[in-house]
Amino acid sequence: MTQTISARIVATEARLASLRAKRGAAVLDDADFDALEYANAEAELEALRDAETISVRREREAAGQTRTERRDEQRAKLKRLERERLAAVSEAEEAVKALVDALQRAIEANEEIHSAVHELTGRGPVGFAPISFENRLSMYLAADMRKLKQGPRGSRLGLVNWPNCPPRQHEAWAVEESKIAKADLAEALKGENA
Repeated sequence: MTQTISARIVATEARLASLRAKRGAAVLDDADFDALEYANAEAELEALRDAETISVRREREAAGQTRTERRDEQRAKLKRLERERLAAVSEAEEAVKALVDALQRAIEANEEIHSAVHELTGRGPVGFAPISFENRLSMYLAADMRKLKQGPRGSRLGLVNWPNCPPRQHEAWAVEESKIAKADLAEALKGENA
């Protein structure tokens, strides 16, 4: 009984067609015909068709249940992802506010150092030149921002663009800055203990 219902229907229809032919021949030949066998075949075909209808309905219900479960899973996933997205957006907002504040403080301190070194040495310190410092900060930032998105559009986020510079392979920003400023600071501070 490993046949599918559809295969059983086809076989029963073929058997019923054969029985119809026998019945017709029996009527023509005025011979005996087993009407019970024909009635049983018709009843079996009707039962198989009913079973096929129920099977199709069950399959549709199961598919509908699967679709409902999948939609429920997607809705739960959507809610979870939206919570995560908004939390990340809030975290990014706070980080940007902190970044802007820190960069502003660094720029202001750099300008004051530039003025103080100029006053002490009588020349403009290259490492503390405001435009050079801001350019370096922007390159540090651009190199780190590049990690956000790789590929051909890796130098932008929506309307924000940054230079397509290679990823940084260097030390922390402050370490790099201390190396750049070392000579100017040393010159400005050399008479400090005199």
